[in-house]
Amino acid sequence: MRNLKGVPVKSSPGGSREHLVSCALELLHRDHPEDLSIREVARRAGVSSGAPYHHFGDKPGLLAACARVGWEALIERLEGLDHALAIEQQLTHSAQAYLDYALTNAGCYRLMMSRLFYDVERYRDLDELRARAMGGVIARIDRSGVVGHEPAVLKARGIGLWSILHGYAILRLDGSVKGMPTPQEQQDQLVALAVRLALLPV
Repeated sequence: MRNLKGVPVKSSPGGSREHLVSCALELLHRDHPEDLSIREVARRAGVSSGAPYHHFGDKPGLLAACARVGWEALIERLEGLDHALAIEQQLTHSAQAYLDYALTNAGCYRLMMSRLFYDVERYRDLDELRARAMGGVIARIDRSGVVGHEPAVLKARGIGLWSILHGYAILRLDGSVKGMPTPQEQQDQLVALAVRLALLPV
């Protein structure tokens, strides 16, 4: 089964963790995370309404498991790029991969970026996955050599690039970006601008 576009999610009969997460991810294409029904997840999985609580403890636990699958899928895309390319091309491909993921997995992307997981102590694994995804972007900017190697500067450039992509993704998902040029042209232009800003010499 592939709930995230092009990314396999383990599924098995009954009330396994993987099957419940897979069913929840399907529902997140339709439902906002806060509206996701544990009962509906269990019904779709063909198990008792108590099965999700047995595996995840509570609804936030299930949502965190879904977000974990999403972050792992995004990281797989970001890290699976051709490292032989020039740094600017690598960043461009990373930015395109980020947006393509967000726009084709809207429900899970919204969940990953939501405020539900701000408790770092409880969701340390999600915080580590976020840091890993961002770290790959920062490492590419560092290897460019054009902005120096000061950690604070590199982090600021990475956050800037990430913020531009995230803002555009949310606007697209909310239907706030309309008109000409076409969505793909918009995306290409925005990615090019974001990468140029990230690589501006200090």
